[in-house]
Amino acid sequence: MSALDLQLQQQQSGDELTAFLVSPSGNDSFRVAAPAEVIEWQQEWRRQFIAHHDLATRAAVSGDAVRTYAAGLAQALADWLALPECQPLRQALSDHPGLPLRLRLDGDQAFALERLPWELLSPERPLWRLVSAQRSNSQPRPQRSRRPRLLVVVGDAEELSLDQELQRLEELRQRGRLDLQVLRGAGSNLVALRQQLLDPAGWDALIFLGHSDPDPNGGGRLHLGDGSWVAAAAFQSELQRAAAHGLALALFNSCSGLDLASSSVAAGIDWALCFREPVPCHAASRAFSALLTALEAGDDLFFATRQARQMLSADTGTVGTDLLLSLVAAPKARPFQLPLRKRKQFLLRLARSTPAQAMAAAALVALGAVGDLDPTNPISTYLLDRRLYVQRLWRTTTGQPGPTVPALPVVVLNQRSAAELSATATPGRVSRDLLTKLLQRTPPAQVPKLGLDLVLDEPAPFSAELAQVIRAQARPLLVAGFFGEQVEAKAAGQGSMPLPVLQQAGLQARNLAVGTPALPGALKWVPLRLWAPLDQRNFAAALSSAPAPFMPADAVIDWSIDWRPLLRRVELSELSSLRAPALVVGTDGSLDRDGEDLFAAPGAMDPALTQIWQGAERKVPGVLIQAVLAQSMSLRHSLTPISQALTTALAAGLGVVLAAAQADRDRRLLLLTAIIVVALPLSWQLAISQLWLLPLALPLAALLSTALLRRD
Repeated sequence: MSALDLQLQQQQSGDELTAFLVSPSGNDSFRVAAPAEVIEWQQEWRRQFIAHHDLATRAAVSGDAVRTYAAGLAQALADWLALPECQPLRQALSDHPGLPLRLRLDGDQAFALERLPWELLSPERPLWRLVSAQRSNSQPRPQRSRRPRLLVVVGDAEELSLDQELQRLEELRQRGRLDLQVLRGAGSNLVALRQQLLDPAGWDALIFLGHSDPDPNGGGRLHLGDGSWVAAAAFQSELQRAAAHGLALALFNSCSGLDLASSSVAAGIDWALCFREPVPCHAASRAFSALLTALEAGDDLFFATRQARQMLSADTGTVGTDLLLSLVAAPKARPFQLPLRKRKQFLLRLARSTPAQAMAAAALVALGAVGDLDPTNPISTYLLDRRLYVQRLWRTTTGQPGPTVPALPVVVLNQRSAAELSATATPGRVSRDLLTKLLQRTPPAQVPKLGLDLVLDEPAPFSAELAQVIRAQARPLLVAGFFGEQVEAKAAGQGSMPLPVLQQAGLQARNLAVGTPALPGALKWVPLRLWAPLDQRNFAAALSSAPAPFMPADAVIDWSIDWRPLLRRVELSELSSLRAPALVVGTDGSLDRDGEDLFAAPGAMDPALTQIWQGAERKVPGVLIQAVLAQSMSLRHSLTPISQALTTALAAGLGVVLAAAQADRDRRLLLLTAIIVVALPLSWQLAISQLWLLPLALPLAALLSTALLRRD
């Protein structure tokens, strides 16, 4: 991070300091007299401070006396900074008011310098002391994407009351803000401390609550809960391992912790916070509370330390303690925040979502995009078919068969039909004599609209007789078909229009296209999702009862509804008594020698629908498809598919968010189960009530994969 670096190196004589200053403005060095007067004020202030907070001598030294000496100490430090030799330092502080100041104190006689409140050099500026680490702090640390983990070591509490600090931490643990491990009493011993520091899960912060002593040779001493005094050197290697696993902060809420802080940073921990001298227990407790409150609010360690100092300074019961709180860091320490808030923890986990989640989401969104651009691809077709099948089961289970209109009569011609009407058969073709007799049996007054799902483009016997009947009946609408560009047939296009003699008699032509692409194969593709719109130019629209029949491209035929009440098979013997607005006539698909007019039945279709034409379950004649399309337009009932790519992307995003919000995979799985249990019937019901077809397979796959691939 960008900062001002000041190194003060004491000469062997002890009377002079060599200063090295590094700033964005450049590098500088100068020599200046050692702050002897500051050290004298510090020593006297320390005596006054200790006497004031000692119950035996408190009456003799007032808080005002401590404040007076504190003011003198601050003035002495300001006077030292005002020396002409310190001009480069003053200039750097003036030129860069927003930069923190990092201070390194070197030399055999640096002990007295370390005890000075250098934080008073620039009170509003973050300042910390540098300690060289035994390992490189530039080594990447583990990226945390979980709740903070705190290791709390409680010292010998015989003369201490630490309930307030521990209760605050326990409350945070119960609210799910952190994971907490507390060593106290007999469990607070060297063996347990070493074992916990070696935990491969890693710790974010080490907190010591209790008594400690200075010990330059041993790195400071801790008074553990089992009554033993332990030097930091005894667990230095374990501290190094903990630092490698992510331990970034050591907080010593104890007396004379500067040696402990320095040895912790030397072991590789980025930051350590301590009191440089003995402090009253209640002052340490207040400082800890203020620090934790600031960290909980999301503030960084610099601001949290300043908040603790300000609280100590304002509290009459902790007078002078603010001058003893110091922050120690490694040269390449990164800024530290402890994400105790749920929102912060969530944002951190979200920012550290895994590449595996991104790859799974990208692959499934790509499949969804393919489905949007090419809805006839095998995967999309299969998924849509299964979706409509499950939708049909939901309708049956919940008693929602679908919308109703008067049934559309359907005549299905087969090999026996000519004999039934005593008509002359035409091998390989639908007999024109059969059609003539069929029209004669169907009075125009009773059936004003009649559609022949046939192509009458070739000369054939009895064409003149058929034209004569058409002319004589003058039916309001009589239509036959022709092969449009999207129809799989040999004569696709305008070349398949009905014979001129039939058109002149009153037979109209409509496109037999059903909105799906023409592809070669034994069976035609049943329309699930339309590629092209259907309108008044299409055969099915002519038979619809809607004033302006239309079905847009991308509409999905709702094969989940019960079509049996909407389509009625009419036998030839019933034609003379039939009364209906429209009638559609076609074949069972086996009368044309040039190809069967059969479609592959969708898996979503109710098998009982085949009773209408009494054929094989997995094949549907074209006349039935035209009838379904006609009734769909009459009902204005088709499903609007929502983009697979969009819904898959949204579901993948939800999975990523869920994985970030809930680190526990078991709980995450329960949430996923709940989401799916709610989403499935909701999506089915939306299709029924609002005609919105929400994809399920790809979005659910994206939700599950992105939510469960993350294991941290």
